[in-house]
Amino acid sequence: MRHGLNALGSLLGVALFTLPAAAEDDSVDDLDLVKLLNVQVSTATKTAESLDEAPAVTVVVTREDIQRWGYQTVAEVLNYTLGFYQIDDHVLPNVAVRGVSGGLRAESGVIKVMIDGRSVAYRSTSGNWLGVELIPLGSIAQIEIIRGPASALYGADAFLGVVNIITLKAADVRPVRARVAAGTTGGNPGGRIDVVGGTQLGDFSVMLGAAGELTDRSGLELPSESPAPILPADIGSRREALNLERRSLVLSSKLGYANDYGHVEFSAYGSAIERGGDFAQWAQLTNGRSGASAGHGTVIALGQVRLNLDGLLKVTPELDLALQTTYFNGGLLPADRIDVASDLFYVERKESYYGVDSVLEARWIPSSRFNLVAGVEGVFDRELLGAPRRISYVTGQAVVDGSDQEVDLINLGAFVSSNIKLIDPWLKLTGGLRYDQHNQYGAQFTGRLGLTSRLSPRLVAKLLYGSAFKAPSPYLLYGAPLRLDDVIGNPELSPQRIHTLEYQMSWSPGRFWGVTSGVSYSWLLDKAEFTRQDLNQAARNVASQRSLSWETRTDLRHYEDYQLYGSFELVSSVRDLGQEGYAADLIGTQGSVYPAFIARAGAIVDVPLFDALPLDASVQGMLVGPRRAADTTLLNSRGEVSSFPTYVLLDAGLSTRALYLIPGHESRIALRAKNLLGARGPDPGFSGFEYPLAPTEVFLELEHVY
Repeated sequence: MRHGLNALGSLLGVALFTLPAAAEDDSVDDLDLVKLLNVQVSTATKTAESLDEAPAVTVVVTREDIQRWGYQTVAEVLNYTLGFYQIDDHVLPNVAVRGVSGGLRAESGVIKVMIDGRSVAYRSTSGNWLGVELIPLGSIAQIEIIRGPASALYGADAFLGVVNIITLKAADVRPVRARVAAGTTGGNPGGRIDVVGGTQLGDFSVMLGAAGELTDRSGLELPSESPAPILPADIGSRREALNLERRSLVLSSKLGYANDYGHVEFSAYGSAIERGGDFAQWAQLTNGRSGASAGHGTVIALGQVRLNLDGLLKVTPELDLALQTTYFNGGLLPADRIDVASDLFYVERKESYYGVDSVLEARWIPSSRFNLVAGVEGVFDRELLGAPRRISYVTGQAVVDGSDQEVDLINLGAFVSSNIKLIDPWLKLTGGLRYDQHNQYGAQFTGRLGLTSRLSPRLVAKLLYGSAFKAPSPYLLYGAPLRLDDVIGNPELSPQRIHTLEYQMSWSPGRFWGVTSGVSYSWLLDKAEFTRQDLNQAARNVASQRSLSWETRTDLRHYEDYQLYGSFELVSSVRDLGQEGYAADLIGTQGSVYPAFIARAGAIVDVPLFDALPLDASVQGMLVGPRRAADTTLLNSRGEVSSFPTYVLLDAGLSTRALYLIPGHESRIALRAKNLLGARGPDPGFSGFEYPLAPTEVFLELEHVY
């Protein structure tokens, strides 16, 4: 297994600037909001239904949306999705939802990210990769995004939301389609490539994909608001990062057989990242030190492999049996190295994992008014937690702190979910219950209850309740400090739990205009925080949090002539740390990190310059409100740094529609720019320093279908 990860890591060094051929015709001739509301989704109930009837606060981002807005990653999609906010530490994005964040090294673990219903988490941290390394974008049919708890269906970590990436069928992919982009990031050259190919041969199908990135954010400066960065002694007054290189790679494959009685499908994903770590939590700006040797400077290098088996048997016209099994394997790649700003040594980590996740479920749909889904799930995760090794700069010899350990994490779960239209179409009732038993933290019950009502053909209301739990990650349970003042795991942690009540109304007064607005109230219990204990920060269940949010969005579009949207969210959050004294008074009860408000708006307009060259001009922006500093910053600055000001992000693009430069083969050309205004933030950090925003990017992009 490790050899496979090593080989995957070595591929990251390959230049990613070749172009085979590329993308499929995604034009839509008759697009309106009524049709969009009837898009079929399945994530909310595991059964197909229209978007407006799904018993969850759900957003669908289609393949056409990804293409027209110029999204490069799933992280960019979430950045412009109502109810989400990201802190980018320039290694992995850290997503927060409706006022609640995961804190240090959460790596977007407060949501469950899936590909075709399977978790893609990096198991050691329970984090999610949302960049180029996640999936080739060309293989995506649509992304179904749920805000709100979903553990009743998906178990642990479907905590604050679910992101389910639905892939295309091989029959829907032209033989080969690809997208290549080249440009600059903060003045540094870089590029991305995304290639997908597939074919259908009778009952058999095959699809292959690959995507890669080689970009560089070096040159960003450590924000001056940072009260307590950990800096090498010999960098002087320099505050500029010298290594923020980003290398990402994903390889995917899918082989399937289908007939009238069901299907069997095998799929595989191999992913790897390598990140320059000048803004890593252990020490900052460690590259470019005077007298630097090969051991200086932090590099984060991780890889993972997932092998999936998906089977469906149509027992009767009303009853399906489905089996999903995933083998997962991941860990550190050879390039991984942690610089802790010591003149004597650097640190090598030694961590890996492997295991199996299987779900067997029955789906009974006797009529269009009633369905029942029931299933069982088993997860086995073996974590190999090696003791960190301190490598001497002088001798190259290793000193091992502590001993290696091997931990087995086992969870068994059972769930049932049902939908019934009591008065069709006036009232639909949804209910579900799940029980999980874990060998580390015991039993967990979660549930959901929902009422969906079509009050009129154009007005839909949803009243929803759900509970969920966030399982402690192996990192929180068993993490070992790499230096003084680092985090240390706590095997006695309890899962975090949340209860959420939501109300949403959707109104479509016209064919091309729609408005959605809703409120949610969440009560979070046993929030896990890193708090000071002796010389390190130990993980503890020390806080509860209550968040109230109002979210609204309006859309206006007319076929392909124009597409406009605006959204606004307002969040109020309070915490109870369960502590007293100076530190508790300094931190206070106000929720931290999440902005008080976020406004988003975007427009795509047809530019009729030339009949032979149809163009779309797009602009998309965010107004991010004040964010309270993280607790560590409040304590280190003694309250002098308490919040950060509002900033504006602006993206823009100019792209052609379908061009036929080669007869019978479609091409598209686009010029994309991100963060045009050069906003720097900062965004809050969790280790005594803050993060600058990603720099301005300008990329020229070419898509082609063969």
